[in-house]
Amino acid sequence: MSRFASHRRTGMLATAFVVGILSGAVFLSAGDVVQGPDLPDEPFQRGLALYKLFRFEEAKASFDAAIEKASRRKEAFYHRGRTLLKLDRLNAAKADFNRALKIDPDYAEGYIGRALEAIQRKRYNAAWEMNEKAAALSPEHPEVFYQKGLIFGYTDKAAEAVPAFERCVELQPDHAYAHYQLGTAYYEQKRPDLTIVHLTRFLELAPQAPEAPQVRNLLEFIRRR
Repeated sequence: MSRFASHRRTGMLATAFVVGILSGAVFLSAGDVVQGPDLPDEPFQRGLALYKLFRFEEAKASFDAAIEKASRRKEAFYHRGRTLLKLDRLNAAKADFNRALKIDPDYAEGYIGRALEAIQRKRYNAAWEMNEKAAALSPEHPEVFYQKGLIFGYTDKAAEAVPAFERCVELQPDHAYAHYQLGTAYYEQKRPDLTIVHLTRFLELAPQAPEAPQVRNLLEFIRRR
């Protein structure tokens, strides 16, 4: 039995939500996935590239260098915070998101980061509050809808989660993990046609993702049926 199918008792999208948070998620896109060993020299861009390669310790070191070079670069604090979440350093991540918001109180991504930090702590009411602050600043930000989908899924509102992920994909068609969440959701709904569409797109966008081998196995299983 696939990992996807084995989690039905825990909620329709439980597997997808956990994996989406623990892995690369929001930064992987068709134009951004780094395929080879060549990395940018500039620290911030290097950090982004390393993050997309799931090399989080190295990514953090690059963001450290970027912040040392430009101590008020809010984007560097935000992306270092996202990296720290992957390293399970939640307090440090929260501090970086707060630093970004101190630099710019109207920085939507700062609230997006705070929302994801709260999700990882399973503080879903706080996550919703932070995500709503981001939505007030940037109503059509794809991550606002992605995180709504996560929160809905974790709070047993799967029927509302799917439209949120669909809206995320409408706004950002190359959002790899939104496709992953949708593919998993449609698999649980016994919609093999849509499962294939979204999981195939996920593999195109994030071929190096840690979930890729399982996704390939699932697609092969579906196509053999």
